[in-house]
Amino acid sequence: MPSSEIQHWPILLSSFTVIGLTYGLASCVGVFYIEWFAEFPESAALVGGLSVSVLVLLLCSSPFASALAKFYGVRTVVAAGACLSFAGLLCSSLAHEVYVLFITIPFMAGIGFGLSHMGVLIIISEYFHKHYAMANGIATTGASVGMIVLPTLCVFLIKLYGWRGALKVLSAVQANVLVCAGLLKAPVDRRDKRKLVGDGQNRNSTGSYGSTKLSHRGRNGEYVYSQLLKNEGSSKDVSHTMNESQSDCETVQDVENMLEKSAQGGKWCQRFAHLLDRSGLSLLWTNRVFMSFLPAVFTNTSIYGVSLAYIAARAESVGVPNLQATSLISTIGIANIASRLTHGHLVDAGLVQPAYLYAIFVALATIAGPIIAMIESYPGFLVCAVLVGLSAGVYVPMQNTLTRQIAGQEKFPEASGIGLVVSASGDLLSALMAGYLHDVTSSYSGGFIMMGVVSGLCVALTLMLHLIWTRLIPDDRWPRV
Repeated sequence: MPSSEIQHWPILLSSFTVIGLTYGLASCVGVFYIEWFAEFPESAALVGGLSVSVLVLLLCSSPFASALAKFYGVRTVVAAGACLSFAGLLCSSLAHEVYVLFITIPFMAGIGFGLSHMGVLIIISEYFHKHYAMANGIATTGASVGMIVLPTLCVFLIKLYGWRGALKVLSAVQANVLVCAGLLKAPVDRRDKRKLVGDGQNRNSTGSYGSTKLSHRGRNGEYVYSQLLKNEGSSKDVSHTMNESQSDCETVQDVENMLEKSAQGGKWCQRFAHLLDRSGLSLLWTNRVFMSFLPAVFTNTSIYGVSLAYIAARAESVGVPNLQATSLISTIGIANIASRLTHGHLVDAGLVQPAYLYAIFVALATIAGPIIAMIESYPGFLVCAVLVGLSAGVYVPMQNTLTRQIAGQEKFPEASGIGLVVSASGDLLSALMAGYLHDVTSSYSGGFIMMGVVSGLCVALTLMLHLIWTRLIPDDRWPRV
């Protein structure tokens, strides 16, 4: 990294910590699956959906978080997310019905995680440009560290205090995000730009309409005065003219009322168009490369959606001890670190096509899925967990890197938010489908077979898109060396 970017290491360290306490914690909520399933005798699909719901809402709230960050700043959004997730985890520890958990876990803790997580992703893209892939890889390694440390911590806390006590301790840990938020100061140029945009909107919303009223009044005054001068010789004519001028004034007042209503309607249309632009939805019809990339994003989500929610349960179902089964999630985190820290240099140096790197590492999970469905030994599960970790350690941060190149820095927050919503939809759908397959077959194997098939489709889509946008229909927005 150049020296100008190295001096921003406090931003990188804070982002690393925030991602570890948000995405890392959301990824290991599956540890509570066995405890919730034992206390609330619901279907596996329902409880499995609860386990993955935190990660889903974290991703779904990303567009909302990016819009808030543009108006109120990253620091405020990250701090608000910390307070909301703290309250959600604390309230969850007091729940005695499963429907209460469906409110506090996803809609409080999950959305709070999303606000903080998206905030740090935005600020990384604002501070690091030349070596963005490397900085993004280092910061998102926090998720891997969280996946290593937090599952073991959760198991220890559950055994010591029960799952309710564990959530209380985790809520206190989550409050540390507030400390990190204090270090996340936006760049000077970004703060100035946000201020200018706000001032411009205020001028547009008040000044233009006021000038319209004044111009109409001015023209009407000149018209009435000229009529009076022409008819000043006759008092009758003057009286008649005054009556006409009064009628004209009433007409002008009606016109002004119509203009006011029209201006209000135009303001709402303007706000709606501004909302579409701020949310990034306009990218769906203005950027064909970004739109074509979303199906690849959707199909890779089965990797995390199935493995994080069910790999521990799958191992326990064939006789693997609880502690060893839980350690599989930590193993995924360890492998994550290795691939996250190394892939950024390959991308920044242009040593490999980004699409090829993305597809190759997704293929590792494609291979691991069917193997997990068939094996029954702990060493086999361990190897497959390593493959899943290596895969996720590249395709998760690479999604941000590819999105930034496709949409550009100015539209990156909105584009990243849409991509994360698509990821959330895939995570939830794949977790529910895997849970449904367990309910039907009484085995977790079907879910992992589905994971292999769907992630294999992602590999095929990515390679096909690279062929289309580099050879058949060349488009400079598609990332390439």
